[in-house]
Amino acid sequence: MKKILAIALLILCITAKKHHKQEEGQEEITPMVQCLQDHCLNEAFGCVFNEECSKTMESCDKEYGEGIKLEQFVSCTANDEAASALAACMQNNCASFEQMMRFFNKRK
Repeated sequence: MKKILAIALLILCITAKKHHKQEEGQEEITPMVQCLQDHCLNEAFGCVFNEECSKTMESCDKEYGEGIKLEQFVSCTANDEAASALAACMQNNCASFEQMMRFFNKRK
């Protein structure tokens, strides 16, 4: 869950820099972050600034850890409206990137 919140905060930073020209040599945006930025920005904002959503994310993190799968995330967030909206958006729009991101995380 910490990664998801970190991604949401990264989206906030990316959005803030959106009007500035990207400098050469700057790290590229991962496909998952790009997908979240393109499709789930409202849901990410809603979750980041919602105390209950933050608690739900922490609870899911404790239960599943950093290797949480998207299906587990959807199930874990079902009782929180804001977290559930983010999970549903990710599942509907970004599920195809889950395997690829898991591959990249293993290589680190």
